[in-house]
Amino acid sequence: MNLPRDIQRERLYYIEFLALFSGQVSRKDLTGRFGISEPAATKDLSMYAEMAPSMLRYDLRRKCYVYDDGHPYFDHDVEQALHALAGDGAVDFDPSRTKRIPGWVSTSIKRQVPLELAATLTRSIDQHQWVRVEYSSLTTGTQLRKLSPLALVNDGLRWHIRCYDHEHEEFRDFGLTRFGRVTATGNSEVGLSKDRDWNNEVVRQLSPHPKALHPETTAADYDMNDGAKTVKLRACLVGYFLRHWHVDFSPDASGNPRAQQLYLSNRQYLREAGVPDWALQP
Repeated sequence: MNLPRDIQRERLYYIEFLALFSGQVSRKDLTGRFGISEPAATKDLSMYAEMAPSMLRYDLRRKCYVYDDGHPYFDHDVEQALHALAGDGAVDFDPSRTKRIPGWVSTSIKRQVPLELAATLTRSIDQHQWVRVEYSSLTTGTQLRKLSPLALVNDGLRWHIRCYDHEHEEFRDFGLTRFGRVTATGNSEVGLSKDRDWNNEVVRQLSPHPKALHPETTAADYDMNDGAKTVKLRACLVGYFLRHWHVDFSPDASGNPRAQQLYLSNRQYLREAGVPDWALQP
């Protein structure tokens, strides 16, 4: 069989996605989602049935194709699929055309960032530009700053922009919701290759909390081997990771094991490896 074009592969992938995760797929799903004709949708369904003959069977009563307990043709990322089904990850001009099932995904209560502000920052990252911005902080209030945006960071709760701060001559993280007016001004000579904490990858060793009543449950939750899990991460992101996953990183495991199921068991190594001091402060 000749491999389909990319745009058709997207439709074939969607056929399998619906069959696999919702149990059925019809021509209407394709015409509504992609704006194609019914004959084109029929052709796609026939092509997919040829590619994965054990995946679909036609149900005369429901007048659609249903999942037939076969093996998927495409690879699927479970996290991505669940976010899409819960309505948090599917991107479409008309959100009503995306497949959803009842669910809830934690949403941010932070300020909604204006489109042009976010787009200016991401363009500046991609085009290696520095920007003049109004930025608000808890310690200094709103100030004008000269920054070179370098990377996007999501800590699980909010978005940050990794930047070079020209005034302080250091690399820092800036919360996306704290940006005011942003103006791209000129080409920047600063790159991530000069950011020591970004390029310093360290390994965190996690274990069930020493005071946990049933550590085996935590070990299963986090797919631990021999009661431990190692995670490699950039040094500048360690603090976000520990707080997002509610890790007890105290020296003496003094945290509440019901609230902090994970324990950082190589804290001293991280300090010696150059993880920023703030990351390991209470």
